[in-house]
Amino acid sequence: MRLKGWSLGLTIVGLVLVVFALVWSLAIFPAMAKIPTDYEREYTFEGFILQLNSETMSLDEIPTNVVRLLTATGTQDDVLLLQQEVNFYHAEAGILLTSSSEVYGLDRTTRENVSGYGDMDRSGQFTFPAGVEQETYTFWSSSAMTTLPANFVSEETFQGITVYNFKIDSENLAAGTMEGIGLPQTMDVFCEIKVEPVSGIPVYTTSMTTVKAPLTPEGPIPIYVNYFAFTSETTDEMVDLAESTRSTILWFSVYGFWIVIALGAALVVTGVVKAIRNKE
Repeated sequence: MRLKGWSLGLTIVGLVLVVFALVWSLAIFPAMAKIPTDYEREYTFEGFILQLNSETMSLDEIPTNVVRLLTATGTQDDVLLLQQEVNFYHAEAGILLTSSSEVYGLDRTTRENVSGYGDMDRSGQFTFPAGVEQETYTFWSSSAMTTLPANFVSEETFQGITVYNFKIDSENLAAGTMEGIGLPQTMDVFCEIKVEPVSGIPVYTTSMTTVKAPLTPEGPIPIYVNYFAFTSETTDEMVDLAESTRSTILWFSVYGFWIVIALGAALVVTGVVKAIRNKE
């Protein structure tokens, strides 16, 4: 059997499609799926801060709005340098309460912190990777300044999309000493995250950090509580982003791959069958 004419052409085109699909899946798409070097995104939160009133020994509440801005500032050895700026505002007065700025060094594929990059050594996840599994992930906590486990809790449908629910629930973490008194402080960190598993995009999150100190004979009491959650606007935006990103990933790395493989295989088979028939 000799391949020539149409049979040769069909076979060659089919093989080219199969090879292209493999190269696309193994090399081209993974490179495209990395965090872009021009990444920039803003998140808004709403919540409250509770602070201990030393005169009444009760917690005074301050309503807050929080703006978190992530901006890629460059790369080093393909490690993404990502600046995080967080501003807390008084929700009613509109005045700036506190602000912070940090620079993270991230693996552009796994979205993990890379030791030796950024403004300090960090480890664990900065955010979830694409292809989230129903398992425990280790996240860096900027509040606790250490890694904390995020445990898989459940799967549900949230605003029309499938999400995995994760929970961080760590208690009695060392938190330095109380200013002016020197009493040891401890910290509780609680966080709930809903993440779209294909894209790894969090679509909703709540966080509560509680600092305690032993100010009473009964034991430690809360002296500071910081609670915040995605605003409805950010939630809607992240759901839309997760849906579109999920579709892109599935079409370009799964559906498209198998469609091209099937088409290439069909052309190869057609070319071979045509050659056999021509020989007969």
